[in-house]
Amino acid sequence: MKGEIDSDVYPPKTILPGEEELSERFSVTRNTIRRALKKLQSEGLVYTVKGRGVVVLEPVTDNRMVFSAANHFGFQDLTSFPQNKSIRELATKVLTFEEVEIDSELSEHTSFSLGDIAYHVERLRMVNGKAMALDTSYFRKENMPNLSENDAQKSIYQYIRDENLFKIAAARSVATVETADERETDLLDLDESNCVGVLKKYVYTDLGSLFECTETKYIPNHFSLVGFESY
Repeated sequence: MKGEIDSDVYPPKTILPGEEELSERFSVTRNTIRRALKKLQSEGLVYTVKGRGVVVLEPVTDNRMVFSAANHFGFQDLTSFPQNKSIRELATKVLTFEEVEIDSELSEHTSFSLGDIAYHVERLRMVNGKAMALDTSYFRKENMPNLSENDAQKSIYQYIRDENLFKIAAARSVATVETADERETDLLDLDESNCVGVLKKYVYTDLGSLFECTETKYIPNHFSLVGFESY
């Protein structure tokens, strides 16, 4: 659907086919169609108008790669945005994979409880061969007791879905900009930049348990953090 909206199969200001028609076309349930339409709306591509249907919104031009703070599909979700046509290759380098006990400093940073055991995972995100982002994550081990470095090399969110461990229910995000430190300057392809964009996410299961704290530091002049609010 994203590709068809991007290629003007469904031009701006047109109404998408109804749920029943889309369900038959894609051979999926209407509930799946509703989730897909909800995701399209969260990314600012469509909007549901009561009594009329789902309308395609006029696009906003942005020459940078875009990503969403609400993303719960992981790094690979970058390729799902039609705007990110310049992406030819995505790769991940795992720099750190270890188990740690949450002490007072880590508890303040992650909001996990003292004494919790967590996976500490650092991953360098490569786009078209360039180091564009550094993820520093803490995952509660009790939620994913058998997580491996190989799982972290791929997609932890995909691992959660494949193993049917729990449902990712909600996330709280905070976005800032900081001066790049020496390590970030060494790892990331900052060129002349002396700062990094920072997105810190706290992610919850459907039982209300906080299972992840991830801080992503990225090259700000290459990315746009997007959000969409409906009224």
